[in-house]
Amino acid sequence: MFLIRFIFYFALSFAILCIPVGDGNHLFDKFYGMVTPYANQAVRLTKQKMSTTKRYSKKLYSNSEPIENDQVKLKLAGVQKKIRALKNQTPDDSYTDEERARLKKVLSND
Repeated sequence: MFLIRFIFYFALSFAILCIPVGDGNHLFDKFYGMVTPYANQAVRLTKQKMSTTKRYSKKLYSNSEPIENDQVKLKLAGVQKKIRALKNQTPDDSYTDEERARLKKVLSND
């Protein structure tokens, strides 16, 4: 049923577009003349948008590629600097001998 309807509507539209309008032109030629400037503008705009999208995609892809020899150097890492500073730093609190003994006792139980 679909195929029969399709063939019918196609033949009908083809017959309508072939109606002569004057000066040897057909109705299709008139429609073509009216639509061509808008179609050209749409094609030009589409090409421009596609080239812009292509350029942004290349830029995005080039930023996502891994860099060879990209390693964190320990002397530049912030966490490593803090750990080294804490290891070399003496505690600000001063403990008595009794408190040190209690701390050693608590830590040795774990």
